[in-house]
Amino acid sequence: MKTVNTIVKILSALAAVAGVVYIIATYGEQITAWAKKTLASLPKCPCCEDDADEEVQETPVEAAPAAEEEPAAVEVPVEAPAAPAEEPVVAPHEPVAEEADFAE
Repeated sequence: MKTVNTIVKILSALAAVAGVVYIIATYGEQITAWAKKTLASLPKCPCCEDDADEEVQETPVEAAPAAEEEPAAVEVPVEAPAAPAEEPVVAPHEPVAEEADFAE
């Protein structure tokens, strides 16, 4: 009986996910339009309104002068630092086993 309950719970969860996917696929554009309209109608903070005004009043950018050619970057080979061979690198959150842990 316990197994049947678990299977029913899993199937109901899958059905719920399938329903949500179907609704989003069918009404996604309408949901997006409603959300944009709702978010646009919300009041904005004063500091955000000032930024929006500045963005609208920007002047057009003039054509940039031709850039000078830069010399090509020179690749310098870098040697990797040698790690000590005796001690393995262990992350701080991983437990470290010692030989005494395995002794009988």
